[in-house]
Amino acid sequence: MSYATETPIPPAALTVDDLCEHLTAQRPADAALLCEFARRFFAKAPRPLLLERDVDALAAMVTGAYDFLLASRPELVNVEVKNPEEEGWSAPVTLLRAQVGDRPFIVDTIREYLAAEELTIASFVYPVLRVERSAEGEVVELGAPTGGELEVLVHCEIERVDDAARRAEIAREVERRLGDVVRATSDYGAMQAALERAVAWLRQHPEQLAESAQEHEEGIRFLEWLRQGSFVFLGYREYALQGEGEHAAVQVIAGSGLGILRDERASGWAAPTEVKTLPEPLRRRVAGGPTLVITKTNRESTVHRRARMDYVGVREVDAQGHVLYERRFLGLFTSKAFHEPAEDIPILRRKLQHVLKASGAPAGSHDYKEIVSIFNSWPKEDLFQASERELEHDVRTVLALLFADDVHVAMRPDPLGRGVSAMVILPRGTYSGEVRQQIHHLLERRLQGTVLNYHLALGAGEQARLHFFVAAPEEAAAGTSAGELEAEVREVIRSWPERFAEALAAAHPAAEAQRLAALYADAFNDEYRAITTPATAVHDVAVLERMQREQEAVAIELRPQVPGPDLPPNVNLLELYLRDERLVLSDFLPLLENAGIRVVDVNPSVVSGPGVPHVTVYSFAVQTREGQPLPLERADPLAEMLLAVRAGLARNDGFNALVLKAGLRWREADVLRTYAHYAFQVGAIPTRSAGAWALAAYPEVAKLLLELFRARFDPALGGERAVAVAEVRSRIGQAMEQVTALADDRALRKLWAFIDGTVRTNYWRRGAADPSATSGGAPYLSLKVRSADVEELKKTRLLYEVFVHSAHMEGIHLRAAPVSRGGIRWSDRPDDFRTEIMGLVQTQVVKNTVIVPSGSKGGFITRRRQAEREAMLHEAAEQYRTLMRGLLDLTDNLMDGQVVPPPEVVRHDGDDPYLVVAADKGTAHLSDTANAVSAEYGFWLGDAFASGGSHGYDHKEEGITARGAWECVKRHFRELGKDIQAEPFTVAGIGDLSGDVFGNGMLLSRQIRLVAAFDHRHIFLDPTPDPETSYRERERIFALPRSSWEDYDPRLLSPGGFIVPRGSKSVQITPEARAALGLDETVTVLDGEALIRAVLRAPVELLWNGGIGTYVKAADETHAEAGDPSNDPVRVNADELRCRVVGEGGNLGFTQNARIAFALAGGRLNTDALDNSGGVDMSDHEVNLKILLGAQVAEGAMSFAQRNELLASMTDEVSALVLRNNRNQSLAVSLDEQRSREALRDFAALISALEKEGLLDRRAADVPSSDTLAERAAAGLGLTRPTLCVLLAYAKMQAKQKLLASALPDDAATQPYLAGYFPSAAVAATGQARLQRHRLRREIITTELTSDLIDLMGSSFLHRVARDSGRELAEVVRAWLIASRIAGATELRADLQRAEGEYSAAVVYRWLSGLARVLEATTHWVLENVPADAHAAAVIQELRDGLAQLRGSFAEIVVGEDRTLFRSRVQEMAATGVETALAERILTLRFLSRMLDILRVVEGGDPVATARTYYQVDEYFGFARLRSALAGAGQAGGWEKRFAQALLDDVDAAQRAVTRKVLASAAAGDARTGLDVFVAAHARAVAAYRALLEQLTTEGAAAPLAAYALAVRALREAAE
Repeated sequence: MSYATETPIPPAALTVDDLCEHLTAQRPADAALLCEFARRFFAKAPRPLLLERDVDALAAMVTGAYDFLLASRPELVNVEVKNPEEEGWSAPVTLLRAQVGDRPFIVDTIREYLAAEELTIASFVYPVLRVERSAEGEVVELGAPTGGELEVLVHCEIERVDDAARRAEIAREVERRLGDVVRATSDYGAMQAALERAVAWLRQHPEQLAESAQEHEEGIRFLEWLRQGSFVFLGYREYALQGEGEHAAVQVIAGSGLGILRDERASGWAAPTEVKTLPEPLRRRVAGGPTLVITKTNRESTVHRRARMDYVGVREVDAQGHVLYERRFLGLFTSKAFHEPAEDIPILRRKLQHVLKASGAPAGSHDYKEIVSIFNSWPKEDLFQASERELEHDVRTVLALLFADDVHVAMRPDPLGRGVSAMVILPRGTYSGEVRQQIHHLLERRLQGTVLNYHLALGAGEQARLHFFVAAPEEAAAGTSAGELEAEVREVIRSWPERFAEALAAAHPAAEAQRLAALYADAFNDEYRAITTPATAVHDVAVLERMQREQEAVAIELRPQVPGPDLPPNVNLLELYLRDERLVLSDFLPLLENAGIRVVDVNPSVVSGPGVPHVTVYSFAVQTREGQPLPLERADPLAEMLLAVRAGLARNDGFNALVLKAGLRWREADVLRTYAHYAFQVGAIPTRSAGAWALAAYPEVAKLLLELFRARFDPALGGERAVAVAEVRSRIGQAMEQVTALADDRALRKLWAFIDGTVRTNYWRRGAADPSATSGGAPYLSLKVRSADVEELKKTRLLYEVFVHSAHMEGIHLRAAPVSRGGIRWSDRPDDFRTEIMGLVQTQVVKNTVIVPSGSKGGFITRRRQAEREAMLHEAAEQYRTLMRGLLDLTDNLMDGQVVPPPEVVRHDGDDPYLVVAADKGTAHLSDTANAVSAEYGFWLGDAFASGGSHGYDHKEEGITARGAWECVKRHFRELGKDIQAEPFTVAGIGDLSGDVFGNGMLLSRQIRLVAAFDHRHIFLDPTPDPETSYRERERIFALPRSSWEDYDPRLLSPGGFIVPRGSKSVQITPEARAALGLDETVTVLDGEALIRAVLRAPVELLWNGGIGTYVKAADETHAEAGDPSNDPVRVNADELRCRVVGEGGNLGFTQNARIAFALAGGRLNTDALDNSGGVDMSDHEVNLKILLGAQVAEGAMSFAQRNELLASMTDEVSALVLRNNRNQSLAVSLDEQRSREALRDFAALISALEKEGLLDRRAADVPSSDTLAERAAAGLGLTRPTLCVLLAYAKMQAKQKLLASALPDDAATQPYLAGYFPSAAVAATGQARLQRHRLRREIITTELTSDLIDLMGSSFLHRVARDSGRELAEVVRAWLIASRIAGATELRADLQRAEGEYSAAVVYRWLSGLARVLEATTHWVLENVPADAHAAAVIQELRDGLAQLRGSFAEIVVGEDRTLFRSRVQEMAATGVETALAERILTLRFLSRMLDILRVVEGGDPVATARTYYQVDEYFGFARLRSALAGAGQAGGWEKRFAQALLDDVDAAQRAVTRKVLASAAAGDARTGLDVFVAAHARAVAAYRALLEQLTTEGAAAPLAAYALAVRALREAAE
């Protein structure tokens, strides 16, 4: 079996600059010094430490270390041991800090001590700092290149120690040992000087070593050898033997102590000690013995490394050999000394020569070489201590037994009586770790002592040799013979195969035992036998047999420590079996470390032979981080987890420790890992590992959280679920009371909240703890979370988030509504891809207001990196499939029109069958892949699941996104008075011709003069292009299968043009390029980045963005706020742009603030969401067409091939429908521009209302504040187009929500919108019945109706009318729909839009604005006069019939001021070339509300006759004049406007009332008679009214609204 190698993508660590910013805010007084310390501190910090902790924890950690440094004094040893809570922060560790002047051995001394105490080190930071201090010891400067002193600061984090007494003990011991370090290193030179004095003394007194001059010289050279890196000097003292005979006494020479022996008071010889009182061996050594003493002490070193210290003594003796004086050196032989051959070491080489000479072996002979080999394999301390004669005897013995198959034991008492050196020789084949340990115990038992050290030599021949030093009483050693020990050792080493056969026989039937013994007898090599007991081998055989039988490539077993192997206490053996494969330890050890396992030792061995699989067995001696054996009951889940991680099925991180800590299986730990990773992406916890830390620290909470997950989603629970959930929540609450660390508490509560907020998971659908399915090479887990149920998600205002996790990927899908769509992006931001997708979905929600679904967006990251591009693309496709499966696992299906929930998925939400995805960055080629997954699931949408596949609309081929954006660009230029389809214009661009938006866009006009462009590879400059020539070349390149700017024929470039790589360090700027880019004459050379900035600032007419990236920000924004670090070097500010128009074919090219700044400076642009909505619109049409036609295919009325043929045939009509939306939306913004200047208060009120409803976050959408709006209103300014684009979208969102909640989409009057959405061929093919059964019928109608209304009436219309009328928004829409239909607005709008090419934009906009005002007035009329429960379709038909009679005669009917106004406007329009019929149609609408009033009065009579009477009344009472005056009086806006509207309603009511009375009094249709009768009957009231009207006419605009109120009151009295 082979496994994919996962290369983790390193997360971005917090930078020191970020931390310094935080520290500066906390401690401004010493911020500079603190930040300098932080930089040097974290330069030594391990990266995982920076990733695991948030900024608060890191700041607290570094501040604590800094304060410790400030409080320390370099002349002292400074140590503190405390828990983080003592400093106000939290972590599951204990802090050990030490500070001392720079010197060797500090770090290894601390590490050795902690290892001896079995205190696990979590992290170790030890910066060496140059510190300048004041005379008082205060730190004044850090890190200066000169001055000050070097100081070492150690910040060590060890496993948690909660016992204060134990922490104090650790601090004392570390301080003591570091004190020894200080003493040893401070006196190092003095000790070497003492050695030199000893050497000089010996040179002056050759008689002191005087058997021969050679011996004398050898002793001197040995001392010099010590000084040459062979000895670490730790202590020195001098001793004198004073007095004679029985009164002779030993005493330390005062003032001689150095290093660790500096404190002479601690010496046993501080006071004179009589020799006669000493034990006999020591008395002999003190009073006599050799001049040069080399031996081992029984005292363990506290400095550098844990080992028995070496003792070198140089003595002065008298002529009789009595010791008079001694210079004593304590220290450690270095590794150099241990590995140096004896023939190169003074004294030892002399001993070796003696042994060789005594053996008589000729130089170069076999025995000669063996003796040298044996001698060099001897423990060095024995070689120094033993005499030449002893060594000669022992080496001869070893040589004689080299090929003997027997046991030999030799013992040599220590000269000082401290114990025994024992040499044990045994046949090599019998040696094992178990045997060594048994001999170890045997010696301790028989000698009643303790083995202090041992040495193993496996030399040539069949011999294994063990050397032990046993600290034992002299009498016990004397009473034990070597022969007795030999007999016991022989019993110990009975042959491994013999014992193996016995063990097999005990475990298996005889025949099977014999078979296995024969098969495996020779399969285990010496290394295996040396470390493995036969009983363990039997267990291994069982595993190997299973691997052979099951064809397993890898196996893992955990077993208890068994007697025998050379291992420390409290360990287990973790066995890894690899078949035909070698292990890279550096890859595997992190798996164990993350699992919470501490590896004490590892031994590999190979098992192979005939009939036996070739298996390497790795035996790991392991324990928990706390130094305890692993719990054997967790062996199976542990092995399962390690195998899963090694196979790439699970992540290798700290969550795996939950298998041991909490008893979870790896897949259960993966559930908590998924939640923690999701919480990290949300920002609820600071790092991915924060969750692992907290869960491992509180395993009981981890188990309960998983139990809560099970209680909520295990399908087996059924009706018991609610009780189980409540019970688990209660237990979690109790367990959380035991959590003491704030950071852990916060992390655990966040995970709890996310579990509670989850509404669906596929965990049980995919096998739960025993995964039944993989995707992309690993099992995967999906979580669907309801945003409203999680505090951190509420502010997003989204409906759902789905998080998909596997070992090889992570993905997110964000959805704003039940029916939503949007693209899926392959993200390159592993640490914050959700943030990236969140920004995109907010834009998508805005963009999707033009289509049926709301916005959604998804994204995923891949965790495995492939070297080859094609392999990486394949990996991305596999993980894209995983995301698709993760989403569909949780999605309801539809079968026969019924919702079918996904199997084994417990739902805590309602039916949710609509899921549609689309292409985005990195996934444009994967639509068919997504649809294949849809088919795999039998999903009801089929290939409508992902638009744009093999049977969908190709956006690039149709150029729909670019064409839609181009419609917006054309409108900008039309409003500027330029036709860019007929007149040349200059362009700078972002993108290249292989791209969809850029390539298609640059072919949409033959008048384009593309001056400059750039993409991620090249920069293109063509200073004065010929439009036709450059167009043809762009067309050629666009047709290439793959292209770049390098494919542009350089011969076609205008003079001074060039194409250069974007990364160029130096580009010569030609005069022509300089002119085209508007650069200063002094600019002759630019690098690539500066040249791109110059392109963006070029003085062109159009900047066309068809690329990827954010290139323009506002001046008051930072690059970080732009959110596109890769383009920080080339980004410019909006106020630097010199183009006139921006076309945003690409996404996020500008920040919203940059758009606003550019617009305020006079630039023309919309937003990317509006400009490039064509692509999403076409995809939506495709999806809904496939849903419509899919019903026919399912019923057999149409084949799949016929469906595809029909889809293709409708491409042009679908494109036309899409482009209509682009035109309408850009037109809507233009109309709102004028409205916002005239009535900014209406827009301000809309913004406030959207905020109150929770739809709009003003700051997030970059909508101006109330203060800014007030300033704009005071200056007579309106809103910018970018802001109006946002409000247009949010107004549509609001309307769609309200309409979908109403019955209006089901009204027959709205049904034409359904048919109008689809191409006519689709409607014809399916028929009305199927059309009405469309799954999204209501949503389509709502979307089309909303856009139709708001695109003409403006963003503020619905809110304003609903507010002023006190009606619900859906009622206003219904009223407008009636008004629009009876006015024939659809036909008239089509006529006016066709007129855009004939008349100026301003003229057409004036006509459209007039139409909107008519429809608004008519809407008010409908609200006031049509019952709310009346069927809209019936009302429309009735009113249209009546209006048809009036419209034809209106020109003759209208009289008075209305007639004058009507005629003058018709003549004005005719003068501009408008046909009279069209002019009259347009202007007749101005009086639509009057005609509707007439119809209200008719009541079965003649509409034309009634109209004549109506206008006679109008003329007599001056109603037209009064209405005009009231409209003018309400222009102030606000309450005045609403008051004026109420008065106008009263005027209308009065006119209707008077007309009815006049008609009732008229004789034989003589309206004049009826009017006379009415006036006579109401003479006083009429006279009062007319007098007031006359007065108002005289005062004109100066008259207050209150005066008009009096006139209207008088009118009402007259009408009563």
